[in-house]
Amino acid sequence: MDEILSKQHYRRTFFVVVGLVLTLALVARFFVLPYFAPAQSLAGEALLGSLLDNLVVSLLLAVFLGGFVFWLTPAVVKRSTIEVIAPKQINPLLKSAASATRSWVYKGACGRYTRATTIPKLAEAARTEGLGRDITICILNPKNDNLCAAYATYRRSLKSGKSAEPWSRQLVQEEILATAITALKFQFSEPLLRINVFFVDHFSAFRLDISDQYVVVTKEDKEASALRADAGTYFYDSYKDDVRLTERQSKVMVCCGKLEFSGALDESKLREAVKCADIFDEAKLADLDIPRLLTAINTPHAPY
Repeated sequence: MDEILSKQHYRRTFFVVVGLVLTLALVARFFVLPYFAPAQSLAGEALLGSLLDNLVVSLLLAVFLGGFVFWLTPAVVKRSTIEVIAPKQINPLLKSAASATRSWVYKGACGRYTRATTIPKLAEAARTEGLGRDITICILNPKNDNLCAAYATYRRSLKSGKSAEPWSRQLVQEEILATAITALKFQFSEPLLRINVFFVDHFSAFRLDISDQYVVVTKEDKEASALRADAGTYFYDSYKDDVRLTERQSKVMVCCGKLEFSGALDESKLREAVKCADIFDEAKLADLDIPRLLTAINTPHAPY
């Protein structure tokens, strides 16, 4: 029941079906049954009394069963609750969290959704409230060619990797660079944002988005369900610890000085940012599709 009522599209269907069944039951009880059995007919005070009796009994049963289940559920189960999220709910859930949180942690591969949606929404919320936001981003190391090639092979093996542009080592590196440079751009243009980027030398099939309210665990497939664990639960704390361990094994992005960002990035500013933050070997930029990389930075496209 919790799974049904917690999801909007399931909840709507549930109430419609229950309403129809209840309507049919009432019609059958007060119109059809008295037609065949006149002795079962109820009217006036008898009808009202019957409805009140049934209401009192139903209310007592609901309270008793709810209390019984609550006290019977062990505390360890309450703290380890994890919820399955339907694919169509992932985007609204992440946007809602970004608008209300003071901190955000992303651990994944390329961070396309993070640069297209999460960082801009966090910046907007910070400006609106006049309060800072802390952002941690853990993405793949773009300098590790073997890692990026292995991840590209993994993405091509997925269902989602066959409907879009074929994933290659170069495309993976472009997506990572786009996220890292977007983080630099917001870090220097939004004084209320504090952004730390870590480059990881391994990848996982899962992505973590951790806000102050809950953690959302997703996979690369758009049609795959996600997992949600609320703050204060065992799984939420465990996922945060996992990110801490990842940070200790990763290289943090450090900028050589203050960069100036105004308007859309061009190739000159791109090269300056790459060199300043030591994100990528500048000589290897020739292997990448620079116009496509600039498009990913200037007009990012969210995967959801």
